[in-house]
Amino acid sequence: MPSLLRPARGRPSGRESARPRRKRQASEAVSIANRPGNFWARARYYDQLTGVFAISRRYFVIGAFDGALTVLGLVLGAAGQTNDVTVILAAGLATSVALAVSSAFGAYEAERVEQDLQHQELESAMLTPVRGDKISAHRFAKILSSLIHGMAPMVAGLLPLVPFVLVPALFTFEYAVIASVGITLVFLFMLGVFLGRLTGRNVAVAGIRLIVVAIATAIVTFLIGGHSGL
Repeated sequence: MPSLLRPARGRPSGRESARPRRKRQASEAVSIANRPGNFWARARYYDQLTGVFAISRRYFVIGAFDGALTVLGLVLGAAGQTNDVTVILAAGLATSVALAVSSAFGAYEAERVEQDLQHQELESAMLTPVRGDKISAHRFAKILSSLIHGMAPMVAGLLPLVPFVLVPALFTFEYAVIASVGITLVFLFMLGVFLGRLTGRNVAVAGIRLIVVAIATAIVTFLIGGHSGL
């Protein structure tokens, strides 16, 4: 009669069987991430180590909001003083590039410090140097987050300038200003909808919140610049 305290042969307990399974899944993830040319698998693996996707998502929202609103403010402020399309396009493009460079460099420096601090805390907790994939993951996080934060204001900042490219072929200067405001408001509303979907909140309310901020900013910048040119 077999002992009741002895587990049956060939039937490991749930905890015992789960450990090899987790180890096997982790080793499979590492092997997939290290395969040459498998960028997305490697990126997902690095995200598990650093949470870089969530960080980059925040940087995208911040950068896009800053870029669109800053360039719209520039357009409305300048439109009260000049109707020279070349001046507005040059100023808007220069502002977008400056935002992209400053945002990318600022994000890289911020993430460099944060990732280094996390790495030092991990080494202190483990009482041993941490190398290999963790180092690569931190490097990937710094580069990706800085690129996202640099590209977002650049792309969003160009949107308010699109109508002025079509002056005078399709728009008068006055209609270009109105179209610039409309494009920016639509973009910010969609950005708010994106945030609402992420958080599971009312998407319309999330979009309207960003529009209210944009309208308030537009009014202030328009009044500062004056409206003699319209």
